Parts: sequence; structure tokens; C-alpha cells
Amino acid sequence: MAATLYCLNRQDEAEKCWVRAIKTRPQYLEAVEHLVGLLYKKKSLDAVDIISFVQKALRLPMDSMDHTGYSSSDTQPETSTNLASSLLKENRSQPGFGSSGYAIPGTENGRILALVHAKGTMLYSLKDIAGASDAFEEAVLISSGRRTTSVQTLVRQIQQVLAPNSGIQGVADTVAPVRPLLLPPEKARCTAKLVFSNNGDLPGLRFVPEGGPKRAAVQTTSNSLLSLAKIFQDAMSSGSPAAGLARKSTGVGDILSLYYLSLSLQESPSTANNVGILLASVQQTAAACSPGTLSSLPSIPGIPPGSGLALALAYYNYGLTLDPKHVHLHTNLGSLLKDIGQLDLAIQMYEQAVQCDGNFDIALTNLANAVKDRGRISDAIAYYKRAVRSNPDFAEAVCGLSTALNSVCDWRGRGGALLHGGVYDRWHVDDDGMIFDATKQDQGSGLTKKVVDIVSRQLADASTWGLGVLQENDIADLAPQLFRAAGQSPDTGADFDFKLRSWSKSPWEGSRLLRLVERATRALMRQWYCDKYVRGLKTTCEYKRPQLPSNLTVPSAPTVLPFHTFTCPLTAKDIRMISQRNAFRISCSTLRSPWLPSTVYPPPPPPSPQLNVGYVSSDFNNHPLAHL
Repeated sequence: MAATLYCLNRQDEAEKCWVRAIKTRPQYLEAVEHLVGLLYKKKSLDAVDIISFVQKALRLPMDSMDHTGYSSSDTQPETSTNLASSLLKENRSQPGFGSSGYAIPGTENGRILALVHAKGTMLYSLKDIAGASDAFEEAVLISSGRRTTSVQTLVRQIQQVLAPNSGIQGVADTVAPVRPLLLPPEKARCTAKLVFSNNGDLPGLRFVPEGGPKRAAVQTTSNSLLSLAKIFQDAMSSGSPAAGLARKSTGVGDILSLYYLSLSLQESPSTANNVGILLASVQQTAAACSPGTLSSLPSIPGIPPGSGLALALAYYNYGLTLDPKHVHLHTNLGSLLKDIGQLDLAIQMYEQAVQCDGNFDIALTNLANAVKDRGRISDAIAYYKRAVRSNPDFAEAVCGLSTALNSVCDWRGRGGALLHGGVYDRWHVDDDGMIFDATKQDQGSGLTKKVVDIVSRQLADASTWGLGVLQENDIADLAPQLFRAAGQSPDTGADFDFKLRSWSKSPWEGSRLLRLVERATRALMRQWYCDKYVRGLKTTCEYKRPQLPSNLTVPSAPTVLPFHTFTCPLTAKDIRMISQRNAFRISCSTLRSPWLPSTVYPPPPPPSPQLNVGYVSSDFNNHPLAHL
């Protein structure tokens, strides 16, 4: 009846009819599919509620899974209904019944999988990132046949199979190996075959009919893995994971494992692109990659063979073989080449990206930055303007255009910022290049106001960096290190445990933690100096360097760089904070470096007779203020 009403365009009546059918028989998944399809775009929250109702009604209790040989997920509630239990008793003899964790035949696993994946997609569009993460994880566990209790367990299984000699066998599910598993594309594509038996067939999809239904289910599983990994990657990159994700400690290695499995189920240029982005950020040496795979990777000057950068290059090239017009792959490959000094090759990649999509703001901005570095300012300005037209709110494009126009003294459209009622930056410039009094307008205007607003927003967002990063295990590890650095005992010294807990989930958590670790490091160096040169002690103990939590990411810096602030009407406080944010980025990146020793550096001897102080600028040959 509902289908008939729908065909007659009586959608409201069809919706009510399908709801009644589902309330009566939740196991009738075809009706659920029709209703979700009807509600998907206009009533996403209602569609999510329908899927959640069906999940709750059909979920089997953990102890009832024994007959299938599978175990239920410990990440989901153990609720079930009398309906689920009775369905299990009636249909226990059916092949694969209950193998998904729900009271449905194994042939229907693809349907419940698609519904749970749709739920995750809708929750993600509704900005419920934690809920979407749970849904995608549930979809992955359905496909795995409930043989793993959580995605973390599946990740450890992948890592143990792909790197049997890495020493991670027997490691707890929540503990990640120290080094991420770096694999070239040709080996990553074999992940499913190595992890699952029967030529890589997913256990939870064993009873799904061959052909279209099986292919769709495998594709849905791959997309769920891709979405889940992307959520973790975005949370790691932002440094401020969404509420509910903090309990899922995921590092680069865990995310890569999910991507590898996704790629092995379905070759996708988007997956290759995401893996490339992640690998480009990995600070690893060639030893992190299997020597037997190095010869197959492309070689470019400036990229150590087998390093994260080399593998990122391999994945970008592999992705382009799948889709030669993938604009993100061209753009990210260009950024990689630019970072290693291959500017001309980078410009070529950016130009190809712009040819693929002439309105892609990131490619246009990156191309503008690259040609500006080549001295082609007029070309850069043209590309910046195209990027701003494409996306007026893109900070990199707006700030880049402002800096480029300032460098050639083109003040048209500059506008200005209203500071202290017009006491500072009083005279603004309109689109025709004419000046006007800002006090009469009583507000900022033009490109300059956009830049100032961007800086204010970015500095305000800086307080969320590292929010929620301090977990109980991090506090337990860090507090003894701080007592050691302070030269105190836990009984008589400062209560570092209490202080760290008071910082947890509070604004500026990451900034406070970074400054504390740096200060503790300096205190340890002073202790070593006093022990060695003042007290004359020949100590054999190690002065262990305090460690940042593993899930604290490197913070992003404001778009306006410290040496460009003098061209913008910014307050002294904003200028100081911009420098501070850049310093935090450098410090955190350095403390994350694999070459940093586990102990603090030995202190230098006392002056004899003088103390020599030296400094070499990192940009000694190309200082940004050299032209002044």
C-alpha cells in the first residue's frame, strides 16, 4: 500500500504507512529502505531515528552469538528485544542468521550494512561527528562478521598481518605501535586477502548473494572504512577532536591501516589522495619501509627512498592512474613537490589542477603562491583574484591577495580597519583608489577588514587546540616526569595530577601543556648542569625528556605570518599572539621529530673564560625582510 501511495505522489500517506509496517515488523528491511530513501534528504533526523529503532529492535544479545562463532561489538549497547530473541529461536537453522549481530538472515547482511552506512552519512551531514563515527564503525564490524570486538582490534589485526616482524603481536587493542606501518600501493591493495581468508572475502558478507548485492556491500564497506579514517584524520589534523572521539585514541598508523583495507576492497583515487596526505606528514626514515618495495617507487631529488614523502608520491601517482583528472591529487602532488624545492614541477601540477577545475580555490591559491615565489607577481594576483571570486571566505586566498597587492603598491580596494574609533588606520582606500575618512563610516572596509577578521577568528580558534587531549593514562605518565623535573616528590611537591586534570577539556589545554613540557625540559637541563658542574656528582641516572601526549597534533599557524604583520593594521596583542602561535607550531613539530633523543641534551660546561653565543637564521640566504 505504501508503495502505491508513493507512486500516486501521496508521500505523506506513504510515509505513515511505511512507519506502521516497520513498527509491526522491524525485520522487514525492504520497507525500511523505502522509508529511508523517502526521508533521506528532507528529514534526515527522522531517517536516522528509524534506522536506530530497527537496530535496537533487531540487535541480538552477546550470549546469543555463540552459535555463529562470532562475538558482538563492545562498542555498541547490549540492548535487544524479545522480538530479536524469538526471531533467533525460529530461524537459528538459517545459514548465517545473526552473523551481523542482528536478527536477520545472512543474506540480508548487505541491507543492514547499507542502512547503518546511510545513518553514518546523514549524521555526518548533521555535524554529529561522534555519532557518524560510531555508525561507520558498526558498519565495518557488520562486514567483518563480528569476529573483532572493535575497529581498534581490527586495526591491530591488520598491523600484525602486514608487519609480522614489527613486534606488535600481543599488544593491547588500545596501544598503537610506535612506528606507523608504511606500505606502497601494490602491497596495500593486498590487505584484505592477507587479513581475511577465502581470497579476502569479508566474513560478514559470506552469505550475501553474489553479483550486484555482494559488490554493493563490499563497496559500502570500503566507503565506511574511508569515512571512518577520514573522520579520525580530520580530528587529528585539527587538534580538537569532536566530543565523543577523544575516547578513541587513533594515531597515524591506525588511520593508515583503515585506509589500506579500504583501498584493498575498492581502488579509489580519493582514498589514494587521503593516504598521500597522511604519509606526507609522517616523519620517518627509509628504514620504516620494507627494503623490497623501494625499487618500485618513483625517485625525485629531495625525497629519500622509502620515506613517508616517497610513499606519498607513489600514492598520488597511483591515484592519478585511476583518475587522471582528479583535481585534489594534482594539487596535493604539487604541494609535495613545492615542499621539497621542486617549484617548477609544482607549478606544472597546479596548472593541471586548474585545467581540471578552473574554480578550485585551493589549486588557484597554491598556484598563485608558487608563481609569486618565482617573481611573477602579476600572474599571482590574477590567480588570487580568481580564488577569492570562487570562495570569498578562503583565508589563504584573501590574505595572499592582500600581501601581493601591497607588494606592488596597488591600494585599490584596500579599505582598512577601524582601530580605536579611527585613531589608527583612519584613512581607507576604496575600489577606485581614492581615500576616505573611516570615522565617517564608523566601520572597517575592503580587503584589509577581511584580513583582520580572519586573523581575529583564527586567534580565537587557537584556544581549542589540544582540547581533550589529556587522558588519564597521559596524566599518569606525565605527572612523574614533572615531579622529576621539579626535583620534588609526589608527597611534598606540587600536585601536578590535580593541575593537569584541571586543564583537561579546558580552553588553551594544548598551549598550556606544550609550555609546561618545554619548561620542564629546561628545568631538567639545569638539574643536570648543577649535578655535574656545581655539586660534582657523577650521576648515572638518565634525565628523561618529558613527552607530549601522542594524540596532540601540530597546531596550525595563522594565515598572516609574523613578518607580514607590519603591513596589516593589527593590535600589538594580535601581533604577539601570531608570533606565539608560530612558535608553538615549531616547538610542537620539533618535539614530534623522530630524531629527538629520549633524554634532554647534555648541558654545556661553564664559561671559560667567556660564553660564546651564536645564531644562524634558518632563512639566512632568503630573509623575508632583506629588501627593507
